[in-house]
Amino acid sequence: MAFAATNGMVGISIRDTVLRMAEVSKVAGESRISRLSQGRVRSAFNFTSLQDHTLVRRYAEDINRLYETADFQISSGVFILDSNMVTIKKIPVDANLQGERLKDHMRWEVEQCMINPLEQYIIDFSPLPLEDGKDIVQVVTVIARRMVIDYLKEIFQNTDLQLRAIDVDVFAAQRVMTGNYDASADEYVALIDMRKDNVQFSIMKGTAFYLSSDLDYQGDEPAAAARPDDEQLSRLVSKELRRLIIDHKLGKSVEDMRAIYLYGDGVTDQVLENLQNTHNVRIDRANPFKKLKIASQGGEPLAPGQPETFVIPVGAALKGL
Repeated sequence: MAFAATNGMVGISIRDTVLRMAEVSKVAGESRISRLSQGRVRSAFNFTSLQDHTLVRRYAEDINRLYETADFQISSGVFILDSNMVTIKKIPVDANLQGERLKDHMRWEVEQCMINPLEQYIIDFSPLPLEDGKDIVQVVTVIARRMVIDYLKEIFQNTDLQLRAIDVDVFAAQRVMTGNYDASADEYVALIDMRKDNVQFSIMKGTAFYLSSDLDYQGDEPAAAARPDDEQLSRLVSKELRRLIIDHKLGKSVEDMRAIYLYGDGVTDQVLENLQNTHNVRIDRANPFKKLKIASQGGEPLAPGQPETFVIPVGAALKGL
């Protein structure tokens, strides 16, 4: 969803049953975090919950409760969709296509790869920078089920927040990295989202999206299989990251990355240490507060002890600012 820039935004994310919100205000042209808060929703937000329309009111109540308890002041919000609920594709198109011609072409491209009628989807896309000497541009395309977007709109109709945009976690995380870390246009940076049931990898080239990919912890094992321990998980992450680098011709090893940043609820000291000891490249927790200023409130530190858990809502709040 596109929207005009504002002087402030609240980013909202739900991961499993954890609800996080971040308020970013813009003062004198400078963005700063004015509020952060974490709570819970009574049901995880996923495709299963969408089948139960009675949960709309519950989600709205849970969001309102956290919004009011933390005394948020800004009424415009951006909600983050989990990338598991959308399809992300990079589609090559003729660089000369613009405006309605590009829009019509993207609809045609999406129609070729989706099973259901096109009317059941919401499509958003953004061309990447055109490389010198090329007449083909890569267009990052996000395809979401219309029922998901309509469900979200109904939730926020029952809250104190006006839903100004719907974003995806991958892009929110990359927005945080762009605002807090430096990378040259030809350098690759890997972001690794450590989740409950899987690991999500995304890679940026400079400040632009390059790719995203998911790796299930269990692989071909039954869904009830246990989450691997930290040592096993570290090996899985290393192996998959190496595969992505080689398959996409980004280099010959993990060391060809400019840096690697971990975020999410599943980041542990042991996984981080194992990866740091395995690879000769900068590997660290992602910190959404590295450069973004934080407003003080009553002497209590606003930044949480695990800043990497707030990457997604902060990235959401930065959208449009």
